[in-house]
Amino acid sequence: GEPAVSPTNNAAENALREPVVLRKIIGTLRNDRGMFVHETILSLLATWRQQGRNPYEELRRVVSNNEMISRAHAVPAVETSG
Repeated sequence: GEPAVSPTNNAAENALREPVVLRKIIGTLRNDRGMFVHETILSLLATWRQQGRNPYEELRRVVSNNEMISRAHAVPAVETSG
């Protein structure tokens, strides 16, 4: 319904392509904590870029203000079936 919004998710998939390829090539993010940190930082950087913010300055602000959050607060718990 919104002409300014694309009806596909191509932009999102394109934004994720490079990090996914790098993750597969490097192969060092094999535990949940490493994956969470990697995904969170990449997500923050991409969001700040899209908002026209300076990713470097925003990351400095988050770290200096101790605004980091734990995985328990960032990801809702999902119950597995079975």
